Amino acid sequence: MKKLIILTAAILFAVTLHAQTSYTIKGQIPAAHKAMRVVMSYPPDDKGGKYNADTANITNGKFEYKGVIGRPQLAELNLILPKPAAGAGRRNESDEGGGMKNVALFYLDGKVDIAFDTAGMATVAGGGQEQSGWKGYEQMVMAKNKALNGAPASMEFFEEVVTDYVKANPDLYVSVDLMDMFTQSSIQPKLIEPMYNSLSKRMQNSEKVLGWKPKLDEAKLAVSGKVTAPAFTLNDTEGKAISLASYRGGYVLVDFWASWCVPCRAENPNVLAAYEKYKDKNFQILGVSLDEKKDLWLKAIAEDKLPWKQVCDFKAAESEVTKSYNISSIPANVLIDPNGKIVAKDLRGKDLHDKLAELIR
Repeated sequence: MKKLIILTAAILFAVTLHAQTSYTIKGQIPAAHKAMRVVMSYPPDDKGGKYNADTANITNGKFEYKGVIGRPQLAELNLILPKPAAGAGRRNESDEGGGMKNVALFYLDGKVDIAFDTAGMATVAGGGQEQSGWKGYEQMVMAKNKALNGAPASMEFFEEVVTDYVKANPDLYVSVDLMDMFTQSSIQPKLIEPMYNSLSKRMQNSEKVLGWKPKLDEAKLAVSGKVTAPAFTLNDTEGKAISLASYRGGYVLVDFWASWCVPCRAENPNVLAAYEKYKDKNFQILGVSLDEKKDLWLKAIAEDKLPWKQVCDFKAAESEVTKSYNISSIPANVLIDPNGKIVAKDLRGKDLHDKLAELIR
């Protein structure tokens, strides 16, 4: 009897590991629409490889896809318009489409119906649990977007929306896929760890999450106060060598930025406000620029009225400093304690002030 139970459990486990999701996509477009073909793109698995791109013909205003996939995946479907005749010039904006015209986003999850109107706007119906979850996310974004009163949505907006969504939907692949926005480059533990802890065990053990979990663990260690900040020496605006070691004994924010980086320039007033508040309390800033042209670098420093030391080797992303600190995008910063240990990374907006208030009394 015991052997039978073990065998049954093993079979169930094997079935779970090889679970497949079937899908049927039926679509239609109005007779007046010019599209003759449709292309559906989607990731075939969670390995991060090349997307599949399946093409279907539109016959009598209808098209259809059927298939099987390892797990429900977010797909993008595009109506393909005929090329303009020679000498006809550019197509009209209405033909080209704008925003989400001639495009549909949905999960390959069960039976899904897609209907395009004459303007190319899609309506998606049906689908399974993941598609229902995706619609819930779209509705959440629309509801929260109204509160912006026309202002553009910032990255902080999406951080809040995705965090709320993951907490409310811990057992959906939609949650895992939305977290991609924040797990593809450097991971911020303060943002990602609460979301990771909210996920169900099933999602925590999914292939995609297991793929980036080591990066989360490394990021947590990097700001634990146990890792020594890599040493470096670069020349300042006057050509004088400035070493990070010379800042030992106080808190220092190593701020990675560039004159051409719009988000960096937008964040500079916030960094300046923090500097003014804590500069007399054992806190300094060292700016590390990814510029390649000295004149543009100096001009930006003057325009933004940045009073702290600035250094640059004009090698941009090829700088050994950016490599040693694993800087893949800017703005970025690293907060180092008086003992030379890294205690925080990528502090922006209110987070920078909160962290400094916590550490500096």
